[in-house]
Amino acid sequence: MLDGVWERVVGQERAVGVLRRAAGQPVHSYLLVGPSGSGVEDAARCFAASLLAPQGGDGEPERSESGADRGVLRTVDLVLRGVHPDVVEFEPEGVSILAAQVVEIIREASRAPVEAERKVLIVLDCDRMNETAANKLLKTLEEPPERTHIVLVTGSPDDLLPTIRSRCQRIELEPVSDEVAREALVHAGASEPDAELAARLAGGHLARARRLVGHLAPLRDAFAGVPARIDGSGGTAHVVGADLDAAVDAAVASVEERHAGELKAFEEDLERLGYAGRDAQRLRRRLEERHKRESRRARMDALEEGVTAIETVYRDALAAPAPRLNTDREPVAVPAWAAAEALDACRDARRALAMNEKGMLHLQRLLLVLPPAGGGPLRAR
Repeated sequence: MLDGVWERVVGQERAVGVLRRAAGQPVHSYLLVGPSGSGVEDAARCFAASLLAPQGGDGEPERSESGADRGVLRTVDLVLRGVHPDVVEFEPEGVSILAAQVVEIIREASRAPVEAERKVLIVLDCDRMNETAANKLLKTLEEPPERTHIVLVTGSPDDLLPTIRSRCQRIELEPVSDEVAREALVHAGASEPDAELAARLAGGHLARARRLVGHLAPLRDAFAGVPARIDGSGGTAHVVGADLDAAVDAAVASVEERHAGELKAFEEDLERLGYAGRDAQRLRRRLEERHKRESRRARMDALEEGVTAIETVYRDALAAPAPRLNTDREPVAVPAWAAAEALDACRDARRALAMNEKGMLHLQRLLLVLPPAGGGPLRAR
């Protein structure tokens, strides 16, 4: 395990080494590349914490003789919780990052730090900037205010304008191995079987593996059980759909519970640290806006994770006797051709989910065309 501020970024020793060195002598703009769930978001936050905290010679926050300095620990804690006043995160407010949002990024870059010597802006999913927005950001990327650093984060760097890429120092993260993911999950308290299963299913994405042993575990279990329950009847599809709807609601509720805890801790921080009224208002608004975005995404993310769980079961049926992804259940008894068509149906459902928000409608349609357990024809799609 990595020590210090970087311990959350597991299995990325090369990238972490580069970032730790960069924190000692930073340039203005960085491009962190890695698929969602690879740890790239955590890497951006850890890098921001290292930029704001006093630096030791190895890019780690300095430690006093009596242990980690309380001020440094507080800085790291606030950054990783997303509530430090001098680390501002941006992500698409809709399908794309539009010019109006880039104007806000530029405005924020020009504001002086509230309590640190530096300010860090993190732009998640930056590849979703449209061309007008990207061109508007170019000058700020090339010449940001002296104490401001911009960290762009993407899983699709080729979708960025070459002029954006050329203005940033690029650092890439790789998918982690199943073994590394399993060890990280066990270290965090997961059981060996749960960690093994989540690591297999996550496909090298540690953040996803953490969710699969956390609040998404019941949802994944409910959806992975679907292929064995389907019998070709509309009545069964209706009952199964109601169960899945409840599982999605529970996953969303867990996100909202986390938001409530974050807001409570934030209010306690404001009172204890005595932020000025305007700064406190801006920080509160920033946190509330992030919570709104996460809440809007939570249901769609849960539905997509659920469809993925169904896909893995049919993948196991199609790939038998190859090793299973779902080691906690036997492959569903359907012919190979039926499993292949079920995978096509899941792909269509995923595309439909991405196009509009009528998630349960698309899910119900999927349940009606999946093959009955034990074999049998699929209904026409």
